[in-house]
This record gives sequence, structure tokens and C-alpha cells, in this order.
Amino acid sequence: MMLVIAGLGLYGLRDITLGVLEYIKKADKIFVELYTSIIPGFELQELEIFLGKSITVVKRSDLEGRWIQELLDVARDKLVVLLAPGDPFIATTHMSLKLEAIKKGVKVTCLPAPSVINAVSASTGLDFYKFCRPVTIVKPQRFYFPSTPYFVLMENLMKGAHTLFLLDIDVERGYAMDISEALKVLVELEKRENKGIIDENTLFVAVSQASSPNEVVRAFRLSDSFCSGSPPHVLIVPGMLNLIEAEALQVLAGATHEIISMWNNRVRRIINQNSSLHACTR
Repeated sequence: MMLVIAGLGLYGLRDITLGVLEYIKKADKIFVELYTSIIPGFELQELEIFLGKSITVVKRSDLEGRWIQELLDVARDKLVVLLAPGDPFIATTHMSLKLEAIKKGVKVTCLPAPSVINAVSASTGLDFYKFCRPVTIVKPQRFYFPSTPYFVLMENLMKGAHTLFLLDIDVERGYAMDISEALKVLVELEKRENKGIIDENTLFVAVSQASSPNEVVRAFRLSDSFCSGSPPHVLIVPGMLNLIEAEALQVLAGATHEIISMWNNRVRRIINQNSSLHACTR
């Protein structure tokens, strides 16, 4: 009949839309995956009581394994809803599922929801249009320490754009990278790459539990002490700040006018150096 892939949003049951509820109430089978992110205030039992229906939790190994075929077989004849934290299509797993369903002739309906990607603008006041490529900081392993986050940051700063760092998470193993660990990764990458991007004067903005009642937003430098709040966290390095963004970081994140002015001057130098480099290579 149909597979519905729907988002739960960022906090509790608050972000579940009327459209999602309509499908859930009619659904023959309801599944939820809770491994791609943490939803503060969310209780599965509370949702089951509210709906008067049972919900089956599926694991990463289910959605990335043979179980998908079983799911699609059921969705051929019944209405099946798969719920996911935030917006399902921020994670590539769910797009793969959608494509597989369509190829198998199963009708698919997708219902997006609020995600941290758009919530950070409301939390920080940073212009959504000025965020460039986001990147995930992953937990380093013995033989795996990718430098991608560092070079994405450098490329974004050369454009004067903001960089959003998503932090590694493995809910099934009880792991969520926090701001301190993310900073250690970036500092180590600076030592390795030595491009002069990360130092004591680099401006960071930390956001925890974006849009929730317990949201924490804090602008800081490496030498500052700060409270990062509870997971999930994201980390931002701003690009060039306009007047509204500068005021927002002061009001919403506790930045000072002096720090913002110093950071804008630094970003301007990075942009100018990049422009000069391109001019010399033409």
C-alpha cells in the first residue's frame, strides 16, 4: 500500500505534525529508529500511550541490512510508517530506503520535520544563507583520523561563510561527542595541517539541544570557560558577520563586541588572502 518516512523533530512530541499523526493513526505498522540522533524529552512509551498503538524500534543493522526487504514486502499491502529523529533525510540511510522502495514498486510518502540544520539559525541568529558546506567531526580511531572537517572549515572561511560541524553520535552504544572532544579533534588537525585556522582567537559557537527548553548557546574562544549543556551538540565557526548577526551573537550567545570585531577582521584577511592567491594564479 505505502511506506511513509516521517520526522519526529527536535524535542519530545512537540514537532510531530498533523500530517504525520494522520498517517500514524491509520497505519497498520509503525516503526521508529532512534540511532541517528538524540531527541531531548522524547519518551517512546508516551507516544504509544498517546496513539494507543505499539511502535517497534528498529536498529541500524535492520535499516542497513536484509530487514529492509521485509519492511518493503509489508508496505506493498499495508500502510507502514517509519519514524526518525529530526528530519529523516539529513541521514543518507533514509534516502537509500526511499530509493530502494521506489525501485521495488512501493509507493513512498515523505514528511520532513525540523532538524538542527535549520534550527541553528534561530538559535544563534546566524544567517541561514551564509552557512556553507556542513561537515561531521567523527570520533578518531587508531587508523582513522580524517582531516575533512579542517579543510571544509578553511574553504568556507575563504568565502566568508559559516561552518556547521555535526558531531559524531552512536546512540546504540551510548556515545555522543561533546563540544570539548570536538575541539580537541580540531586542535589536533591544526597541529597536523598547520594552516593557522584554529588558535586561541578562533571564534566558536556551541549549541546544545537546539530549540528545546534546555537549549544552550554559547560563543567562546579556546581560552574561555563555558558550559556546553547536554547532547546533542553542534559546533559552529562563523564566517564574516553582518550587523544583525553580530548583535545576535552578543544577545543570544554572550559574545562581546570586541571579540566579534577581532574575528571579522581575521575573516576579512583570510578572504583577501584567498582573493590574492587566485589573482596570482590566473
